[in-house]
This record gives sequence, C-alpha cells and structure tokens, in this order.
Amino acid sequence: MDYDRICFVVMPFGKKTVDGREVDFNHIYRSVFEPAIAATPLPEGGFLEPRRSDQDMFTTVITHDMFHYLEYSRMALTDITGLNANVFFELGVRLRAQQSGTAVFRQVDAEIPFDIRQIKAFPYEYEPDEKIAESRSLITQVLTESLKHHRPDSPVRLALAQQQEQAADPRIDKLLLEAENAVRNDDKPVAIMKLRTAVRDGADNAYTRMKLGLLLKERGQWDRALEQFETASARGYGDALREQGIAENKLYEAKGRPIDMPTGEDALRRAIRLEPDDYDAIASLGGILKRQRRYDEALAAYRQATDVSCGHPYPLLNEFKIQGRVDGKVEITGQRRAWLRQAKAARQKQVRDDPPYDAPWSFFDLSEMHLYDGEQDEALKVLREGIEHSGYGWMLATHLESLRLLQSGGVQLAGLDECISLLEAELAT
Repeated sequence: MDYDRICFVVMPFGKKTVDGREVDFNHIYRSVFEPAIAATPLPEGGFLEPRRSDQDMFTTVITHDMFHYLEYSRMALTDITGLNANVFFELGVRLRAQQSGTAVFRQVDAEIPFDIRQIKAFPYEYEPDEKIAESRSLITQVLTESLKHHRPDSPVRLALAQQQEQAADPRIDKLLLEAENAVRNDDKPVAIMKLRTAVRDGADNAYTRMKLGLLLKERGQWDRALEQFETASARGYGDALREQGIAENKLYEAKGRPIDMPTGEDALRRAIRLEPDDYDAIASLGGILKRQRRYDEALAAYRQATDVSCGHPYPLLNEFKIQGRVDGKVEITGQRRAWLRQAKAARQKQVRDDPPYDAPWSFFDLSEMHLYDGEQDEALKVLREGIEHSGYGWMLATHLESLRLLQSGGVQLAGLDECISLLEAELAT
C-alpha cells in the first residue's frame, strides 16, 4: 500500500440522525468527498486516492487497517458532523500520529466542541444538489493547499513538541492538567492562575501562551491577553496573529484611538495572508474597517467572510447590518436567505443546550434573526435571556453598537428600537 498517495476519510457510515434529520453519510462520501479527493493533485505528480475503511475488502480486522491508515496516510479528511464518538476517537489517533495532513470538515450548522475549537473545521453543504460542486471545490482546494504548504495542524503534536523543548518537570505537567480541568469545570479564574504559574515556571511556549491569552480575552483583560498573543505570534503560532490583531484593535478603541498605537489592521492582514480561508480573521478585519467608518471596505470584508464560511452567523449578520448602514435597508435574498435559515436553526438549538452553547452571542444572534423575520416579541424575549447570560458589560456594549448601525442607517425593523432601549437600560444599571 502506497500511503503517500492516500487520503483516509474519517466519518460516520450509513444513515444517521443529526439534529432531528436523517443524513446519508454514504451518499456524502460518494458524491462529495470521494470525487473531491480524487481531483486533488499531488505535488510530485498524480492525484490523491480516497480510502474509507469500510470500502476496502480486506480479510484482516477492519480496525487493524484503520489504524494503519490513520498512522501512515498522506492526508486524513475528517467529518465531525453529528459528534460521532468513533469519529472523534479516530481523529484523536490521527492528530497524535501526524503533525500535519489532517483536514477537518463539518456541515454548516454542525457544532464544534470546546476541545477542538482551536482546529479549523471547514463547513460544507450537500443539499441542494447544486451545493455539491461548491463543496467538492472547497475540499479539493483545502487538500491541495495542505499538501503544498505542509503546515503543522495537530494541536496534540504541537503541544507535545513545545513541552519537550523544556526539561521534564512533573510539577508543570500537574499545573497544565489542573488548568485543563478548571476549564472543563468552567472555573476560568483558576485556569488562568494555573497557566500563569506554568508559564512562569517553565511552560513558556506559544501553545500555552495562546491558551492563556484566550482565557484572558474571554474575561475582558485585553492588555494581558495581547501580551500573550504577541509572544505566541512571534514564536510562529499563526492563529495568534489573528488574536493579536483583535486585541490590538480592542485596546486602540478603548484608549481613544491614540496615533501611537496599532489599530490591529496590520496583524489581521498578515494573518489573512497566512491563512486566506480564516473567516474569523477576515470578519475581524471587517470589524476594524466598520469602526473606522470605512463602510464600503467593511461590507466587502464581511461578504468575503460570509462566502468563505458558507454563511457563519457572525459575518452574515454583520454583512446585513453594514448593508443597512450603507443602503438604508436590508435585502436578504437567494443564498443569503438560505444561510440565514440555517444559521437560525443552529442558534435555536444552541440556546436550548444545557448549558447554552456560545452564550451570550448565540442569544444575541438569534434575537437579531427574529428581527429580520419580523418576530418582534421573540426578538425581545431571546435578547433578555442573552442579557442574563452576559458575564461582562462589554458583551452588551458590543451588541448594542452593532444594532445601532441599523438604526443609524434608517432601517425600519419592528422591535429594533425596543431592543436598543433594553440594552441601553441594562448598561445604565
């Protein structure tokens, strides 16, 4: 077996129920993944060959072949849709085995669990039929770029490599484990304390600093978060450039836009050059342009981020708001309307989770979607729930600022003024 030519596909088999609907994963493999992989050129010539363990007629035990594929295949394509336990087990094996060559995909409304949220999961669609060609093209592009650049994509290998640069210290290992457990128990202050101690005592690497920075960012400690992101990006951690740009802009705005401070635009543009499909970086650049009132540029950035992400609610809703500010109206037609329906269904599920997923943003997004659908009472109800799940005032202020864009553009939406008044009153208390 020439594993250098193989892309092993990790995904559910057969028909599975996902979020109350039946998904035929065998159809997805045959119509989307298999042809996309077969169209991916190898740098040395020829094309990748798709494999899925249930498709191979071997006489040996299927798990034996599966482990060989996970260990040695040039590429592995993983579909995490449905949060299938076997899929995540195989993904973990692959990420431990190879430092690069693993591409993760998901259907557009699929959740990304906390444990792998630092891994980019590319969204794809297979319905209606015309989306199949777009998804094939995306997958072929992702695989081609991965083969060409050979960038490390395994957080497991990255963490182990960075920790191995230091002398073995059981005390540091214990601190890192305690920090992970604190995160899982939603005890962020303890996690921050443990990570700070670990960095001070020897775990001074990009991976640990990135994790610490994200926790500090979540708690609104932007100065301290920026320090971690700058150190991580200087050590070659690409995603840290995006977070550095976001933190720089937050501080730039908070301190009155001093001329001697970076706006974050340069860091984000460098992050996008490194990873052109990072919709989060593109959308964050749109945010900077929006706050600088460069609305036409901001609208272009948000549209690009919406297209790259296949309708992720963050750039999608910002696109609508900027369109309202520029044109005085919000027109939602065609693909944007379909993406809005998908995003609304996903957010409705997320706010019903226990605990709610991605709160308070899932509530704020769903409230805004209700506004676009003319559902004023539902918009206010969900907004009140989102306020209850907001741990910091800046979260409310961020949503208020975004809704004011619609208001300043003269957009007429039933319930918009009431939502703005509710946020203003809450911030005043």
